[in-house]
Amino acid sequence: MKPFYLIAIVFILSGCSSNTIEITGTTKGMDGGVITITGLSGKTYFTEIIKSGGFTINKQTLPAYGYFTLSVLAGDISHDYEIYLEAGKYAIDIPQKDGQYLSIKTDSKIQNNLSAYYNLENSMADKFRREDAMWNARLREPKTQSLPEAEFNVIMDHIAAGKKREHGLTIATIDMFIKKYPQNDIVPHIIGNLDFAKDPEPYYLLYKKLSPQAQNSEEGKQLGQQLHKLVKNQQALN
Repeated sequence: MKPFYLIAIVFILSGCSSNTIEITGTTKGMDGGVITITGLSGKTYFTEIIKSGGFTINKQTLPAYGYFTLSVLAGDISHDYEIYLEAGKYAIDIPQKDGQYLSIKTDSKIQNNLSAYYNLENSMADKFRREDAMWNARLREPKTQSLPEAEFNVIMDHIAAGKKREHGLTIATIDMFIKKYPQNDIVPHIIGNLDFAKDPEPYYLLYKKLSPQAQNSEEGKQLGQQLHKLVKNQQALN
């Protein structure tokens, strides 16, 4: 998972005003913090204060089924997580370690697929992201700006290599996820939130590995058309 980026949210209207959701959450060392759940437009739908190591959202009506952002503000630190909400119950455990995804118990198939993807991504990228964080921290140190050019360039080279490696890890993670969960239907959404236009061909190859159901979903059709056009244009230039 890319570390707590705000990710584009896609709403799927449920067409039913009676759909309700219940969320219970557990936290550690975050009392007084704030939990918010926001939609695509940035509108906040739910807000709760963390008390006694947890929070509760009791039987609230969902405006729509879809992808939302759950934000945790504790002190001066804010973390954002993509979640999928539909009618039902969710038990959410907020992680204490940076880079980890939420632990979520729910009957939502889409959310369970989303959790599986982010957990797989974390397991593959954790070591490298810790290394990237170290070099980025070095870059922010005041003394770094006065380093000799050669030493400064070493730091910048490591940061550039980390960005390139991140792209490769993303491709590898999606490929492994498709192999492990061939019937999943969230990959079009995952790819759709990435900057695939810069290098469309590997994403198009991944798209072709998806099940017919995923390719023919609303997001799947849109993504397929975009990738096909980008790859065709790229081939014409070459």
